[in-house]
Amino acid sequence: MNYSEMKIRCVVVDDELPARQSLCRLIERHCPNFEVVQTASNAPEAYQVVKEYAPDLVFLDIQMPNESGLEFLDRFDDRKFSVVFCTTYHEYAVEALRKRAFDYLLKPVDEQDLVACAKRITEKLLIARGAAIPEVAGGRRVELVTSGQRYFVRHSDILYVEASGSYSTFYLATGKRITVSKNLKRIEQMLEDPIFQRVHNSFLVRLASVESYNHRNGTLHLQNGKEVPIAVRKKEAVRQRLVELMIEVREDTELPMAAEDAPGLA
Repeated sequence: MNYSEMKIRCVVVDDELPARQSLCRLIERHCPNFEVVQTASNAPEAYQVVKEYAPDLVFLDIQMPNESGLEFLDRFDDRKFSVVFCTTYHEYAVEALRKRAFDYLLKPVDEQDLVACAKRITEKLLIARGAAIPEVAGGRRVELVTSGQRYFVRHSDILYVEASGSYSTFYLATGKRITVSKNLKRIEQMLEDPIFQRVHNSFLVRLASVESYNHRNGTLHLQNGKEVPIAVRKKEAVRQRLVELMIEVREDTELPMAAEDAPGLA
């Protein structure tokens, strides 16, 4: 399954008709795999719509009469849909994150912001829908050439890649290691797959291989027991991606932050 095949059912909730219409038009024009199944003008109406249509994603206004978008989310004890808040006000951003919002778009919604949001939510749902990683990335292979030998490695078999100067070593789920004469930037270009994330100057990680993330000491715990450091400047970006993919984020260990990227590594 690819991006175009991933159909995402959406509901647009806003008390202002022009705002609903404008967002629906933007979605129709710029998000071809998104389908707006219904709209709603207030929280009670939205509740019934969500119950009836079971959308994957709700675009939700925050300031609405009688019941805000934030209060609306409190109706759901076990929310099954993702939320993108659409609002005119910056000051709700922190509260939106507390409500586990996927994204936060400011009105009037910019088409480029919407497209970027759509790409991220599509990645998330591709991964979250039963064995999505093997379906999306697992079928793809990368050709690795070493001295006198060629390997064709599935993306889904790669746990992480570690760089040392102009060399990069692939660590596979089987325990095998393959070292190639390419720096990590070149490896990223070869893979060209959103499930891989550069978490440090020396490490590229397949996010599906992450078991947990210790936010306090800035490390990822991988399926093979390996702990990978995260560069300080990348901590929040990595944390957000893992939250989107519903991978455990721990904040209970009082340890120093991970050191910044070591100099001299590719």
